[in-house]
Amino acid sequence: MSTRSSVTEGQTAGRTTAKTPMNFFVRPLARALGRDDSFGISCRRAIIAACQTVLIVSTYYFSYFLRFDGKVGAPARAEFIHTVGVLIAIKLIVFYAFGLLRGWWRYAGFTDLVSILKAAVVSSLAFALMVRIASPVWFPRSVIAIDFLLTIVTIGGARFAVRAYREAVHRRTANPTAPVRKRMLIAGAGQAGTNITRELLNNPDLGYQPIGFVDDDRSKWGIRIHGIKVVGPISSLATYLDKWGAVCVLIAMPSVHGRLTEQIFEICHERQVEVKILPAARHRIHGSAVSHVRTASVEDLLGRQPVNLETARIRSSLENKTVLITGAAGSIGSEISRQVARFRPAQLVLVERAESPLFEICTELAASVPEVKCTPVIADILDVGLLRDVFAHFKPQQVFHAAAYKHVPIMERHCFQAVTNNVFGTYNVALLAAQYAAERFVFISTDKAVNPTNVMGVTKRIGELIVLAMQNGTRFLAVRFGNVLGSNGSVVPIFAQQIARGGPVTVTHPEATRFLMTIPEAAQLVLQAATMQAKSGEIFMLKMGQPVRIVELAENMIRLSGLKPRRDIDIVFTGLRPGEKLNEQLSSDGEGTMPTAHDRICTIRGRAVSQAEVRSWMNDLAFLVESKNVARLIDKLQQIVPEYSPSPELLAMCEVDRHDIGWEQRRASASFSALESAA
Repeated sequence: MSTRSSVTEGQTAGRTTAKTPMNFFVRPLARALGRDDSFGISCRRAIIAACQTVLIVSTYYFSYFLRFDGKVGAPARAEFIHTVGVLIAIKLIVFYAFGLLRGWWRYAGFTDLVSILKAAVVSSLAFALMVRIASPVWFPRSVIAIDFLLTIVTIGGARFAVRAYREAVHRRTANPTAPVRKRMLIAGAGQAGTNITRELLNNPDLGYQPIGFVDDDRSKWGIRIHGIKVVGPISSLATYLDKWGAVCVLIAMPSVHGRLTEQIFEICHERQVEVKILPAARHRIHGSAVSHVRTASVEDLLGRQPVNLETARIRSSLENKTVLITGAAGSIGSEISRQVARFRPAQLVLVERAESPLFEICTELAASVPEVKCTPVIADILDVGLLRDVFAHFKPQQVFHAAAYKHVPIMERHCFQAVTNNVFGTYNVALLAAQYAAERFVFISTDKAVNPTNVMGVTKRIGELIVLAMQNGTRFLAVRFGNVLGSNGSVVPIFAQQIARGGPVTVTHPEATRFLMTIPEAAQLVLQAATMQAKSGEIFMLKMGQPVRIVELAENMIRLSGLKPRRDIDIVFTGLRPGEKLNEQLSSDGEGTMPTAHDRICTIRGRAVSQAEVRSWMNDLAFLVESKNVARLIDKLQQIVPEYSPSPELLAMCEVDRHDIGWEQRRASASFSALESAA
């Protein structure tokens, strides 16, 4: 939005303005130096030079006046007349060199003050040297020191006077057709709060009127920022909302933690006050701060801290490399694709079996990073022949394996498909990465692989063990983390749909908790873990913070929608679904964790597994999937992962299979070697 006043000449003429001497001086000057629609650049520079000349002469003469206590005698006047022309020439040349004869005075800031200080130093030294050469006998040299100080005051003061006048007039002459400005309290009196307050004051048409700050920094209490007072701590927010009738609170604290945001939100929700969030500067590369202000979201209430990435190391591992990503159109795969594209790989090979989502992510990347070559590949990780052709053609150096079935209840009903996709598919991609000498293979795992109680979790745990067993020139590693907010089929979009329908919101259990992080955060930490120096077969675990109660997440989402839980939107508890845990874990009791150089990532000492063991598992699982024997499949999964506890729902499906005699004989003739030889 333009910062120019929208008041017309007719509107201005209709206002009553006090005609003070300051108005007679500043108003024409402000118009001359601030309007870009009435003066050409050359004309404006001439006016600036003329104003500077008047200030230079006035300042120089006043220096004599101060030096001689108001009694400037004939010798001093003669010296003044003799040297003033030289001073004007020197200062105008120096001011021009420092850019002080161009620019807009109404936008004067700290950088202008620094330039004025530098120009004053250089011009004073140059003038002193000229005086010494031209007047070696007598010259009141203290005049130069006084003139130096007065130059900074007058040249800088003139600029800031124009800016102050311009801002005052602009606020007073706001567009009369604009809506009434909403009274806003700002939480956070730091740099972010200061910057956005200035924007709001200078742009009345934005519709918000800052009336006060709250901040927990005691040293700021009582001070005024752009004329707006810091009234007290954030804990006093409720008092000032009631006292001043604010209808909006802006959280301008980019590093604020989730609990504080939640407290602010609860206070505002009780009073039906709107809550806005100013994102961190890293999310505000383009445009003004005001343009990035948004409504508070569930991610803000979680308060996930920003990820500090070692971008140089990540860039060196990805830049000018061929990177292959499986499941590239899924929630995690697509975000990994976006993050990888930032580091300018030579080619991004996106493998996905869902055509439409693959088209969407490729279209998005083509628009955001057109310089990166993105190649979509429609392929299934179970199609070994096609997958081998892809590896042979592109020869990827970095492989991120994100393709997997992930929905726990559905996989309980389709256990054979879960094993086929999550185990055999992972084995296929890992073998091909090794065969075609990829530098690195990264397997995306989940917290459900820890002490699994469902088929999805145990298949992901087997995927981890496959990675642990791979030992050759390719570096194999797994990255384990919890739930991600907003992923396809996760609770956040489901809750949002239920709230939009008017409820009820369905929660499995009042005490159910989950580890949650944002999709970008998870993808960034995956890239960071992939660059860490560790032995092949390492499992990296992302630190997820404290688990979140799902019922509290539901309540917060209802409040974010402007409604009240259990009054406007009901919450219904449906019971845990097949295979679900009440509380998730990130590591089991038998797994020791060790810190890494990154404070958000640690490593897990995994169980030692040989490639011969893995090949034996694959043969057994291939036969069991082919024979559709649920009971024997569960037995085998428990043999591979002893900590696996099948769900009651799955156990109920397999009583008939346990009476299947002769399966051992059929197993003896089966082999998984065909799959491995194809890969």
